[in-house]
Amino acid sequence: MIKTEQQSQLLLQQAKLNSRHSELLANQTELNTKYLQQNLVLEHHKIKSEKNFYISTRLEPKPIKIKDTNLTIDEKRLLYISRLKSAQLCEKMGYPPWNLKSNSAYELCDNPSVSVIITLYNYSEYICECLESVSQTDISNIPGGIEVLVIDDCSTDNSANLVLKYLQKSQLPICLVSKWFNTGLADARNVGLKLARSPYVFILDADNWIYPNCLSVLFENIQSSRYAAVYGEIQKFDNQTKQEMNRISCYEWDIHKLVKQPYIDAMAMFDKNILLKLGGYSTELIEYGWFGWDDYDLWLKIAQSNYSCKLIPKVLSCYRVHAGSMINTTNKYALNIAKYFCHKFAKLANKYHASDMLFGFPKSEIYLELNLCSQQTQNNFILQELQSAYAQIAAMESSKFWKLRNQWLKLKKLLGLAKDAEIF
Repeated sequence: MIKTEQQSQLLLQQAKLNSRHSELLANQTELNTKYLQQNLVLEHHKIKSEKNFYISTRLEPKPIKIKDTNLTIDEKRLLYISRLKSAQLCEKMGYPPWNLKSNSAYELCDNPSVSVIITLYNYSEYICECLESVSQTDISNIPGGIEVLVIDDCSTDNSANLVLKYLQKSQLPICLVSKWFNTGLADARNVGLKLARSPYVFILDADNWIYPNCLSVLFENIQSSRYAAVYGEIQKFDNQTKQEMNRISCYEWDIHKLVKQPYIDAMAMFDKNILLKLGGYSTELIEYGWFGWDDYDLWLKIAQSNYSCKLIPKVLSCYRVHAGSMINTTNKYALNIAKYFCHKFAKLANKYHASDMLFGFPKSEIYLELNLCSQQTQNNFILQELQSAYAQIAAMESSKFWKLRNQWLKLKKLLGLAKDAEIF
């Protein structure tokens, strides 16, 4: 039997879920009303370009920004989920939820071999240095050259304006993609994948930078192979002291090591078609934690789909460590995401189980949590069964048949033909 306290906790959890669902619907309704009014979506099949669409409907979308900076993480997660649903609805209706601004070099570069996808959110302090490092790229062995897609995820600082100024004076093919909704890192990268015109993509965050030979070395290795991705070593450095720290992404592709713990960074070159086939970056991780494990999830998806990757044993890029680094927040939710990975990547976990570590945590710690969750799930099931049984009994007792039955049994008792136990 479930204790009264446990039953109260289960019912409280259900109430919270119902409340959360109502909030999601309210947020989505508000966003839909703001962006997708009925009088703005007429004759969309006749619209030939994004520019004509805005003119014909007088729709001038502006990014949705978080007004309250004192929100809890759970409240922010709820907002992210709501905005993500709204963005997906826009795309489903045929209206990509972003604006594009590019330079003449981008328009002339119609057949690039590599697309550099730079995700940007409030990194005005670093974005120009990042772009400058890409502009110094040696493209002598890259047919068609490269293009740069800067995906601005509704920055609230001066980041987007700095990119606009940079692209106007640059000979580097650049397109600024200004999203309507702040939906997080995974979705921003997926937008880049959709807009990339190249067969290969390089993932870069706006606070990091690359060496001139980075793209050419990676391209040379991936285009002559069947690898899903190639990656080089990355030098971490402290943003304040500028001192070099340890290196990351410096081990060969090893699925056993990957299942044990994350060891490859997001900065890598990928076969775009393979990423799209795998569904791109996973956006559901926000339900289980925070951003930052999107890249680890992608490497695991590549491994579980039996693709292979390759290390280039050279330092090709630099990773900036600073107070605003996403990893500082992500680590607080790592255990919860690791538990989710046990289900999502069960095939890998069962196959590579020799180590005492799993997805970055000791197995004992993960399985202890999973066992507790399993017990909670069992309790939920028992409670549901009890509630169902009580409902059935109540329905039976209130039915006409049941009342007639009891009256008949009472009559039988008066006649001495029935026992007391038959009457309820």
